[in-house]
Amino acid sequence: MIKKTKCFWILLAFVVIQLSFSACAIVPYYSHYNVKADPHKEPPPSPRTKARPKAPSGAYLASEDVPWKVDWQCRDSWQFDSNAEAANPLDACPKDDNNFIGIAISGGGSRASVFSAAVLFELQRYGLLQQVDVISSVSGGSFTAAYYVLSCDDPYNAPPTVEGSARPKWDPDVVFPKLQKNLIAKWVRNSLWIVHIFRYWFTYYDRTDVMAWIVADTLYDTTWFKGRGFKFKDLNPQRPCLIINATNNTEHAGGTRVFCFTKEYFDKLQSEIDHYPIAHAVMASAAFPAVFQSVTLQDYSQKEGWYVHLIDGGASDNLGITALEKILEEKTDMRSKKLVIVIDSHKANYGKDPRDPDPRSLLDYYVDSNVIDAYQTLMAELRLGKTDGLQQWLEENNGKLIHLKFDDLEQDYFELHETVTGIKTNLKIKKNEAACLKRAARILVQEKMEELHADPEWSGLIQFPPAEGYDLPSCKFKIKNPKSEIKDSTNKE
Repeated sequence: MIKKTKCFWILLAFVVIQLSFSACAIVPYYSHYNVKADPHKEPPPSPRTKARPKAPSGAYLASEDVPWKVDWQCRDSWQFDSNAEAANPLDACPKDDNNFIGIAISGGGSRASVFSAAVLFELQRYGLLQQVDVISSVSGGSFTAAYYVLSCDDPYNAPPTVEGSARPKWDPDVVFPKLQKNLIAKWVRNSLWIVHIFRYWFTYYDRTDVMAWIVADTLYDTTWFKGRGFKFKDLNPQRPCLIINATNNTEHAGGTRVFCFTKEYFDKLQSEIDHYPIAHAVMASAAFPAVFQSVTLQDYSQKEGWYVHLIDGGASDNLGITALEKILEEKTDMRSKKLVIVIDSHKANYGKDPRDPDPRSLLDYYVDSNVIDAYQTLMAELRLGKTDGLQQWLEENNGKLIHLKFDDLEQDYFELHETVTGIKTNLKIKKNEAACLKRAARILVQEKMEELHADPEWSGLIQFPPAEGYDLPSCKFKIKNPKSEIKDSTNKE
């Protein structure tokens, strides 16, 4: 009798939780967050006639029209002056830089966000990150990409945000603790808040909205509780252009399924990207199927009630290369030198344990995890041709590809390779896993920078030897292989 009563309460609790996540949408709120463009909107006032605003909009950085010829040293040191005629580095800096440098950051949950951040800090040591013209990101990589383009190196000398909130600082001691937060645990707790349950019931509010709220508050902006989360207009003019990629899952979308959070794409919707919340763009890029609902934008170019539905960018391009290819082909010229760095957090050893006769977990009794394995298989196949095609194009057009991937660790750093490729694709990560990803980033970047330094055509781009790096935390390997000789020079840095 006691067991039956216990089972009854467990079943009842499960039903209540399920109902809590059901939506009736009686009140038409939270279906979309983009606003309609105002065709009668006047241009900014001339500095000779009226005072300039307190801070310039950085939304122009979300664009395929990358100003790659702007001198990067001038851009990185540019400061906003309300009395100056130049409202951003595009007007204030000379256009004499003939090098195009782009970075593509793959998906992979927290594994991708931590690894890509570690790589960016390593590239900064070699003076290369400072020269980057555009960052294109997907899924987990978008957490880091958005953070970097929002952030500043020195909070006391950074261009102010339009919203007035302080910019997050780009520093290992600040960035990694944020990216290593267990976002899934916070998501589960916050999903059961009574206010969110009411929103599930009576509006279009869903699980993705909750995670976007958590991402904004945890990673980017501590003033989110005041309703002032960072928007695209708050991007830092001292940073490179930012392209966050998602997949267009709308019927009859036509053409490529890649959707970029850029001015050009929003113009097609007759919408303004300036006012769109960055955290929602990041969650559109990371809206993994079976876990998060799609992110919706209203298409104001169509009749009333037309929408665009976006899911995880990995479904169409898990490396973020498509957007860079378009920019390279349409915006650069043959005389320019082109360097593209792909930060690839792909792991090949996914699937079920061959030693387990029943690999199902508790979750599999409700949602079969085979759908995730199938999805990762498709992404792996899609990934193979992307880098080969980009490398061939660069070789034919005065360019070079640097592909930073875990596979390059396998021969000389077997234990480290097995450890980092064993990290699950999730929005949580263990302390030791993050430590091993930082070690992997230092090894891989060091090897590629040494190759670059040895090439007279490209050596002038980097600072060599590099600046001193942050202290690497201890990394405990997942497995031990006494037969392999591991040469680990990372502790020498």
